[in-house]
Amino acid sequence: MKDCLFEGSLVETPFPRLLFILWQREATGRLRIRRGSAESELHFDKGRVVLDKGSFPEKEFLKALVKKKVLPAEAARQCEKRAAEAGISRIRALGELGLVPPLPLWNLMESFFVRQMFPLFERMGGPFAYEPGVPIGDGERLGLLPTPDLILQGARQIQDGALLDRLLPEESEPIYVASPPFLHHLPLEPHERYALALLRRSPNLKSFYERSELGLAQSRKVLFALACLDILASPEKDPKARPAGDGAAAADAPAILEALNEKCAFVHKYIAKQIGPLAHTILGNSLEEARAHLGPVFQKMKLLADGRVAIDPALEATASHLPEELFRTLLQGYDEILAAEVLAVKKALGPAHEAALVRSMEKIGCL
Repeated sequence: MKDCLFEGSLVETPFPRLLFILWQREATGRLRIRRGSAESELHFDKGRVVLDKGSFPEKEFLKALVKKKVLPAEAARQCEKRAAEAGISRIRALGELGLVPPLPLWNLMESFFVRQMFPLFERMGGPFAYEPGVPIGDGERLGLLPTPDLILQGARQIQDGALLDRLLPEESEPIYVASPPFLHHLPLEPHERYALALLRRSPNLKSFYERSELGLAQSRKVLFALACLDILASPEKDPKARPAGDGAAAADAPAILEALNEKCAFVHKYIAKQIGPLAHTILGNSLEEARAHLGPVFQKMKLLADGRVAIDPALEATASHLPEELFRTLLQGYDEILAAEVLAVKKALGPAHEAALVRSMEKIGCL
């Protein structure tokens, strides 16, 4: 996606949703968020949040290590002294003095940096401005944080219920649950996986809340995170999912199914270009693995020579007269198939090819 200058307000775009937009755009640049005279600044590199040396609060980090009893107070004073005498950072001084080994040190820095961002997730307003630019140099970059993971962490600690209302569909509104390729990489907690599975079998949030064992408050946090990540949406708000109960979707169903099959054909073409005829076998195996999770509608599906997926011939013949629930099942099923195929590309060719495939599909409008 095109990386460009844009401005707005957290009133219209909550912070976690803003993070997702920048990740989708593979943004490289700087985000500034103002609140009164105070300003927060974040750097991005191809959509990932940069843990940069220049803005990392070393002094506060050192105090946090003492407070959490990771570091004795005397060791922290030694670190401060060494940093001042040698003209080096406190991070480097910790390493040179052998006070904290590198692996736990970097994990602690990332954890501290993320916690420092949590207040932004609760922010109900304030202007923001994103400016594209050159990546921060390797010498100034301490690490890169996967943005979808960060969104999950931030959403889990939100306490303000009013913030959650800003992205969730109405309880009686039909919902759409997508299966984007990155879903398989999200570090979902067990209760979040439970909620996602239940959500797939729910026509709306009212039905979900009635059956969820999580309770309303925790359920809404999970749903908010899924909405920020474009996994949960109402059909009216998702261009890939048309309303299925107003007659318009039924009339468009053949064209929609054809568009979904174009995505599958694109994946087939990509992997076939890399490894030849073996691609058909690999994608066919991915469909077999997915078949068990897709329900009866997809039990007769087969992979065609060009990569399209043929489902039940009777359904295809009556595509323009599909009931609402069946239409939604088809949409979600094809999303599952696409996600399984992209995962198959990763297994066969590696994560670099997976990323290249997803970027290509985004550029041509397949995702």
